[in-house]
Amino acid sequence: MNRNIIFYDGLKELIVNNVLSLPPYEIDKMYDSWELDKNKEGIKTNFTYSDEIIHKNQNIPKGVSLKGIDLPTWFGDISKKKVMILGIDPLRNETVFNREKSNPENEVIVGTPYALHEYDSRKGNCAAYWTLIENLSKDNFVYCTDIFKTYYYDKINKKRSYLDKRFNNQGVHRELLISELELVNPDMIIVFGKIAHKLLLNKGCPKISQEISRTKREFEYNGQMTDVYTVIHLGGGAYNSHMLAFLKANELNDINPGDRIACAKGYLKLLT
Repeated sequence: MNRNIIFYDGLKELIVNNVLSLPPYEIDKMYDSWELDKNKEGIKTNFTYSDEIIHKNQNIPKGVSLKGIDLPTWFGDISKKKVMILGIDPLRNETVFNREKSNPENEVIVGTPYALHEYDSRKGNCAAYWTLIENLSKDNFVYCTDIFKTYYYDKINKKRSYLDKRFNNQGVHRELLISELELVNPDMIIVFGKIAHKLLLNKGCPKISQEISRTKREFEYNGQMTDVYTVIHLGGGAYNSHMLAFLKANELNDINPGDRIACAKGYLKLLT
């Protein structure tokens, strides 16, 4: 997450112009904190702001709660093969807001995908994701981002933002992602789940729980083709039955689908 990276100034400009209505030095402050504290136990380095700082381009409806923003992170040597990890959005819940002593109605919590900025999360709830990313970054440059940079919960309609058509059908989210792709120029994209697959490729997602070469796609941008591999989320919310089918289809029969760290190691075999 060190901001002394070739694309950082361009990324910061994208964030300030599309995600957070904050001065650029505030973005610097977050990344500096995440880089400094990422290996310290017991340190929570999310940032809480009034939800008024959410950029109008995110088109967050009024009256929603549990708002979150995740900013991209990166690991490894950028001179090596570049891999993008693409997820859905910065899911938040009441527990997170209580821990941060934040108001779920009018504040927003800013962090990173899979809480990679926090040592405790990398070793705890997000250990499976970190197992994949840490090992990938040994021989690759790994850039992690979400198809949606913001999340909210609509209490009236009982919907999460990624299921809210008035939000997720807007082209601004995909346009921002394409701008990130142009900055990073990944050689490969690993996609978690069908929602991110659909929005990236602008087409329906095939059944994921089958042999991975059958779901492999190519994505064209800037006149170049990039391989896209779609896999099941490593989080506990993904059904074990779907994971079991995926593992069997890819001849990873010795892995317990409930052991998501073992699943992440299986993904490494398939993707490297």
